[in-house]
Amino acid sequence: MINKINNFQKGLFIILSTFSLIFLQYSNLANNLNNQIYLLFFLVSLIGIPHGFFDFSIGKIIFKKYARFWSLYFVTIYIFITFAYFIAWFIIPGISLIFFLFIAAYHFGFEDYNYFKNGKTIYININIFIKGLIIVFTPILFHFDNVNYLFYLLIGYGVSGIEFSLTQKTLFIFLSISHIIFEKDKNYLHKFEGLFCFGNFILLPPLISFTLYFCFLHSARHFIESIYITKLMPDNFTIKGFLIFIIICSLFFSLASVTLISNIYEISINETIIKYIFIILACLTLPHMIFNMWPYDKK
Repeated sequence: MINKINNFQKGLFIILSTFSLIFLQYSNLANNLNNQIYLLFFLVSLIGIPHGFFDFSIGKIIFKKYARFWSLYFVTIYIFITFAYFIAWFIIPGISLIFFLFIAAYHFGFEDYNYFKNGKTIYININIFIKGLIIVFTPILFHFDNVNYLFYLLIGYGVSGIEFSLTQKTLFIFLSISHIIFEKDKNYLHKFEGLFCFGNFILLPPLISFTLYFCFLHSARHFIESIYITKLMPDNFTIKGFLIFIIICSLFFSLASVTLISNIYEISINETIIKYIFIILACLTLPHMIFNMWPYDKK
C-alpha cells in the first residue's frame, strides 16, 4: 500500500508539472506575479505548512522521559529557535537570507536522500549537498532577475553585478541531469520525478516551481513518511481527522498572520505574503530540521 501511495505522489507531481508547463505556454495567468503569489499562499498554507505539525509527535518521543511536561520542553525550545532566527532577520537580514538558503538546501537534500530508505539515517553525504544545491540554486541561476526581486522584498535590497553565462548554465544542466540519472539506489520513477523537478526550476517562474516542489514533492513525501513509515500520527486522531485539523489550523494561522502584518506595517498584501511565506518558513525550517534530524527512537 505504501508503494502505491508513493507512486501516486510521484505520478501526481509529474502530471501537475506537465500541466503547469503546458498552461504556461498558452495562458498569461501563470505569468502574472499576483496570481503566482496567491497560488503560493494558498497551497503552502494548505499543504506546505501543515507537514510541520508532525514535529509535535517527534517532540513527544524525544521528551517522553518528562511525561506530561514533554510539550512544555518541546514548545519552549521550538519557539526559542524560531524567534531567535526571526529576530536575526531584522538585525542581519542579508546574512539570515544566505543562512536560510544553505539550511534549506541541506534540509531538502537530506530529506530527499533519506526518503523511503530502510536502515540507518545518513547525515553527511556528498549526494545530500548536491541535491540541495540543485533545488535551491537552479532558480537563482536561470531566473536571477525574478529571484533578485524576491530578495529585495525580503531583505530590502537586491544583489547586483551577478551574471551567469550560457556556458555556465549548460555545464550546470549537464552535471545536474547526470547526477539525477546516475544516482544509485533510486528507481526509474524517482529519477523521472527528479528530472521533471529540475525542468520545473529551469522553465517555470520561481514561485510556481517552488510551490510545486515544496507542496507536492517535499511536503507530500513528509506526509507519507510520517504517517506510514515513522508512524507519527497522534493516537487520538484518525488520519483524515488529523489532516483536516492541521489544515484548518494552518489556514487560520496564515490568514490571521497576513492580515495582522499587512495592517501593522501598512504594506501591500502581495509583499506581506512573500515576507510571511519565506521568512516564516525560514524561521520554522530551522527547528523543523533540527527535530526531524534528531536521532530519536522511531515507533
